[in-house]
Amino acid sequence: MKVKRDTITGLVGLTWSVIWFILIQVQTTQPANLLEPGPRLLPYVGLIVVFLSSLMLTIKGIKDWKKDPKPDAPYFPEGGKKKVARSYLMLVATGVLMGFFGFIIVAPFSIFAFIFDLKGNSEVKPLQAAIIAVLVTAGLYAMFVYGFQVKLPTGILFN
Repeated sequence: MKVKRDTITGLVGLTWSVIWFILIQVQTTQPANLLEPGPRLLPYVGLIVVFLSSLMLTIKGIKDWKKDPKPDAPYFPEGGKKKVARSYLMLVATGVLMGFFGFIIVAPFSIFAFIFDLKGNSEVKPLQAAIIAVLVTAGLYAMFVYGFQVKLPTGILFN
């Protein structure tokens, strides 16, 4: 039986959600006197979003398969594997650069680069991408520093 791409993606997301749930249970500790949810809340929120999205994608894939059981096109179109590998390497480079330069310096440039990497056939103007990158950086900074009270990397060069 050939399943649809949505079903495969959904099942992979469900599997990884369960694996990460178990890892978070085992590896995340919380001080005994902490009255708020603390460091364990954010991963659970993310896992719930990924789990529900994956569940809905799996259901959609099964419904689509019942309507039309013909197999989809290949999972990765021409050049898709290279694009995924490039995006992954960009993500790793972002993490390494944040260690040196900090979140505030690296994030806008990384977001700008990701916008252009993931735009596909869409036309994206550099000024719009720069504005979006700065706004997303500011939003993420406010969310983590003020909302979650999590310190973001300042970098070893600016510490």
